Amino acid sequence: IFSSKFPASLIDVKSDWNDLVLDPIVKNQVDHIYTWIKHNDMIMNGWEMKGKVKPGYRALFYGPPGTGKTFTAGLIGKSTGRDVYKIDISMMVSKWVGETEKNLARVFDMAENKDWILFFDEADSLFGKRSDGGSSQDRYSNQEVSYLLQRTEEYPGTVILSSNLKGNIDDAFIRRFQSMIYFAMPNEKERLILWQKAFDGRINLAEEVDLKNISKEFVISGGAIVNVLKFCAIKAAQKKSPVISNEDLIEGIKSEFIKEGKTV
Repeated sequence: IFSSKFPASLIDVKSDWNDLVLDPIVKNQVDHIYTWIKHNDMIMNGWEMKGKVKPGYRALFYGPPGTGKTFTAGLIGKSTGRDVYKIDISMMVSKWVGETEKNLARVFDMAENKDWILFFDEADSLFGKRSDGGSSQDRYSNQEVSYLLQRTEEYPGTVILSSNLKGNIDDAFIRRFQSMIYFAMPNEKERLILWQKAFDGRINLAEEVDLKNISKEFVISGGAIVNVLKFCAIKAAQKKSPVISNEDLIEGIKSEFIKEGKTV
């Protein structure tokens, strides 16, 4: 379905809720979205809420990269039987006047009656703060944000925006969100669970590896831990042995830190 007319890809999640490690408060907020989608017909029609509340649901997921925002959106879709489409924002934004709005219109028109969940990743470039500047570029940009606000409000399904920083999102959107959920970096206890889940397959950790110590020493996201797992799997394949040494693990962590501009 991905094309210039519908620049979005289906989020296909193989895992389930047991694989998602979240703070209980965050999990409760996510359950709120799940409940709305699952019981939307009862709430809007059975309880006659039409005319009192707007259709659809708008949520903001914000926090550092790799903390489970996309994964959570995919799980919400999987557990409610809805397709989740991740919108490629780079293909939506155009330098030509009016083209961004046309691109947005195509996406919302295609999704209108299909009950899809639309997931706008790194949404800042489309949903960013409007400028007070008087240049023509500022006016066009503000016009795009206003149009997007209108279409988001009218969409009868679920729209989830993802951003690294809540402060980057225009206040007009924030006022209209039903949920704003902060995905924090996992704490030490959560990191240990993530490490244990990552290495619970046929690739084994050497006896010298102390995951408790690794979890305590290195502040790292769940997404980065999965990348370390892949790094170690490649190392294991090179050595033709499914045993991961502490040196391999540390090297994988260092690789992730370098990518993020951090030092170990």
